[in-house]
Amino acid sequence: MRRMRDDQAVRRGFTLIELLVVIAIIAVLIALLLPAVQAAREAARRAQCTNNLKQIGLACHNYVSANDAFPLGTYMMYPPGNPSATPCSGFHEQSVFVRLLPYLEQNSVYNAFNAQVHFVFPQNSTVQVTGLTAIWCPSDPSVMNNSTVNFPWGMRFTSYKGNAGTWFSPSRYADPLCTQYNFSTQLSQANGVFYFYSNTRMSSITDGTSNTMLMSEWAYGKLSQGDQACWGWWTSGNYSDTMFTVSYPINPFNKVTDLGTGTGINSDLFTSAASSFHPGGANFGFCDGSVRFIKDSIQTAPIGMTGAYPFAANIIPGPGNTFQMIGNMSVYQSLGTRAGGEVVSADQY
Repeated sequence: MRRMRDDQAVRRGFTLIELLVVIAIIAVLIALLLPAVQAAREAARRAQCTNNLKQIGLACHNYVSANDAFPLGTYMMYPPGNPSATPCSGFHEQSVFVRLLPYLEQNSVYNAFNAQVHFVFPQNSTVQVTGLTAIWCPSDPSVMNNSTVNFPWGMRFTSYKGNAGTWFSPSRYADPLCTQYNFSTQLSQANGVFYFYSNTRMSSITDGTSNTMLMSEWAYGKLSQGDQACWGWWTSGNYSDTMFTVSYPINPFNKVTDLGTGTGINSDLFTSAASSFHPGGANFGFCDGSVRFIKDSIQTAPIGMTGAYPFAANIIPGPGNTFQMIGNMSVYQSLGTRAGGEVVSADQY
């Protein structure tokens, strides 16, 4: 038998073209697989976000069981607790999340908070710089930052806000001792769950707990760098820090440009509206403890302009920071009121 030559016994390797073809196939497979992996990761983050809202809702219900009402939105501490908090000065105190700390298994943080002084005084610096994963949406990593722009010790932020209703009332500059604004009228117009001097009982939610929003998401990371330092402070009870209004549509970033701020509220629609990094809408907690994903396509009122301030076209701001509703509320606005008498079916959202 003829012996095979040595050069014929050597196995031939891949040519350059074959290697390039293999690399191209692998690249195509990765390109096809990557969206599926990203979608799976986003689904996991959205599930965690939903769980956060469920835990906050449970904490609120436990708070109601112990105190007969939902946590106070905020209030103004008069001197000597805050020497600068004179009538009509616009100061405010701690947020709903500070009051919920014992019900979020954060007793040590709650015990470190000094409620006898202004919430941003140095005595409360330890609480301010404490980050709580329970109020961070994992789809918004920017919210986990500790900003030292306004305070040398820093400030932490939140991804969730309480429902203040169809408008921010009473305004931050109105308080029981302020004669410049009609405080009692503003307080009577408050129709959400959390607001300045709120005392919302479960029995006052006559629209039904399953049809009344409790909390929403808020996309902190979509703000400008300047606004990120100034809004979303988790210990602050100010409107737009820990409260939102249904006057503005979900995710206004995708619908209108930033239209600026207004007097009396000192915030804009980007900081005041519910929003999220989840595609197509945002998660909302309801007063019955459920959490639902509401799509951007839900019926909302168009944005209009009242002077230099953006507002829902069916809401007219009046003198002394009072408001008037023109016509009917949108479906989205109806979900923000606790006792508006609107009939909303689930298939509308």
